[in-house]
Amino acid sequence: MSEKKLTEIYIHACEWSSIKFPQLANRDTKVTNELKKSLKFLKWGIEPHEVITLSRLVLIVTAVIAILINIVYLLNFSPSIIILSTNAVVPFLFAYLITEYPKNEAALERIDAIGSAPTVLTQIVIFLKQNPNLERALQFVTKYSEGRISKELKEVLWKCMMGQKTSIKEALISLAQQWGEYLVDLKRSLYLIVASVSERNEVKRNQSLDRALKISLDGLINKIKEYANNLYLPTLFLFSFGTVLPLVIISLLPIFSFLGGEFSSPLQMFLILTVSIVVIYFYSNKIISKRPPSFASIKLPKDLSIYPKANHLKIKVGKRDIEFPALPYLILTFLVIGFPGIFYLLSETSFVKLIPNTFTNILNSFNTLTLIWAFGIVIAVYSYGTSWYKKEIRKKIKRLEIEAVDGFYQLASRIDEGRSPEEAIKFVGESMPNTEFGKLMKKTYNTLRSRHTTLEKALFDEEYGTLNNVYSKNVKLMFRVFLTSLKKGVSNSAQMLFTISNHYDQLNRTEEKLKSTLKNALSMMRTTASIFAPMITGLVITLQQLIQNGLKSVNEGLNGMGYLNLSFLTTPNFSVEILQLISGIYMILLAWLLIRYVSLLEYGKDEVMLKTELAQNVPIALFIFTLTLIGSRIVLGA
Repeated sequence: MSEKKLTEIYIHACEWSSIKFPQLANRDTKVTNELKKSLKFLKWGIEPHEVITLSRLVLIVTAVIAILINIVYLLNFSPSIIILSTNAVVPFLFAYLITEYPKNEAALERIDAIGSAPTVLTQIVIFLKQNPNLERALQFVTKYSEGRISKELKEVLWKCMMGQKTSIKEALISLAQQWGEYLVDLKRSLYLIVASVSERNEVKRNQSLDRALKISLDGLINKIKEYANNLYLPTLFLFSFGTVLPLVIISLLPIFSFLGGEFSSPLQMFLILTVSIVVIYFYSNKIISKRPPSFASIKLPKDLSIYPKANHLKIKVGKRDIEFPALPYLILTFLVIGFPGIFYLLSETSFVKLIPNTFTNILNSFNTLTLIWAFGIVIAVYSYGTSWYKKEIRKKIKRLEIEAVDGFYQLASRIDEGRSPEEAIKFVGESMPNTEFGKLMKKTYNTLRSRHTTLEKALFDEEYGTLNNVYSKNVKLMFRVFLTSLKKGVSNSAQMLFTISNHYDQLNRTEEKLKSTLKNALSMMRTTASIFAPMITGLVITLQQLIQNGLKSVNEGLNGMGYLNLSFLTTPNFSVEILQLISGIYMILLAWLLIRYVSLLEYGKDEVMLKTELAQNVPIALFIFTLTLIGSRIVLGA
């Protein structure tokens, strides 16, 4: 389910619960300031008391269900501390999740929003260096850029036009104070930009603008460095609690079984791992919500001809792209791969009885392993089938933006030599033949010659403009600034292109520094998700099998010698195959959580990169898990 659909369901649930159960909460109900600020920032159209109503309703419903489960369990089995305590805590966890959801979403949205600030500030600075008119600069930038900061700047312009603010400077200072609560350096940069417009000396004005941009970029680097240094302990906790501790508990189940078989039942083992997953989810969200902004993720077009239909997957096989409905084919994939495991589970019940033969031996050798493969492969196929084509576009956009920095520098150099813009474009197209930017320039020059049109139409005409199939807002904005600067003369245009190149080069260098700062911590988490966790899980299952086999052999030996079966040597009342299934699914869910954590830290709310990471790492985790399981059983003789 996409984040957008989940948000829509959440909003409808809040509205519905508030209408149907108004007695649970009202406008006078006390709520935290954090929740108020989060909902105001998100602009979902729901009130804080509606969230509290849904939270309390969920608490009541889940508490009733938990009580019924406890009653049924106590009537049929002996009392269980784990099940009773879990059922007591789960309703409060669900209620907490309801109130935390908008807070987490607001934190992620805020990070993503502020992440676009350096690019927007760069665009404003570039325009103001050409024309020190703040209102026109905002009009130009907001017309061709996107993101939350851009929308806020549009609102600033609108308030000035409607007379709600006396001047554009006053409105921008108000915006600086609003965002300064989350990023002080952004407020300082906006103050300097406002002050630079009043500076009559052009050199000092440009220095103020350069300083504004430098403060913003340096502030981001310092924040990320500080955050990266503080990531060690949270990351260590995630690794310990998420990977080591739950699996150590599982490996000690034979010891727990000395206290009674019910204490180490499959249900209670499942509850232990479920609680672990929930804790990891909440804790990782807390870490991510404190992450400072870096750079906004690349925004892709919503609808393109290469995208598959809604609820369809698209898989690349050789040179062919195959499109098919997602749900039926994913279910079919799960059933085909997991069939031996499903059949094995059925054979453990009284409904299906197997006759010993070759098929039965093969079935027993695979047992529940194929169900783990099926679960992981379905996740990987879905992630790949909904992301790879978008990633290709994303890579193309990123490559073009990086190449544009050198391309615009070359354009500036050629124009500064006295060549016309058309000749400069031809030169860049010939000197950068194997690059996206060089191909764009070559295509633009050919359009100029064949259609005998203006440079603006060659680039932006709705019918034949060469930028029609370019999805980078930054590159389009660079060309808009270039065309605007040409109206003031060729010499002014060359200087503007140098400015564009230098400032965007600064942005690219800063982004690389930020990624380099986080690299070590993120590499460790990726390795944990795809290698360490699957390896530890596989070893724990083998060790569990060895312990159970050992206890069984000891009991058989004692019985053969005429001794009574010793109660403290009883084995847990579940098979290793069931342990394998539960642990394998836990391993995949843990991989998903850790990869999500890494993706949000590195890319922000970028669904394409999250799915790409899942498509790459889940198959690796399955391979390592299977290899460890087989290898450890061969080496240890389990």
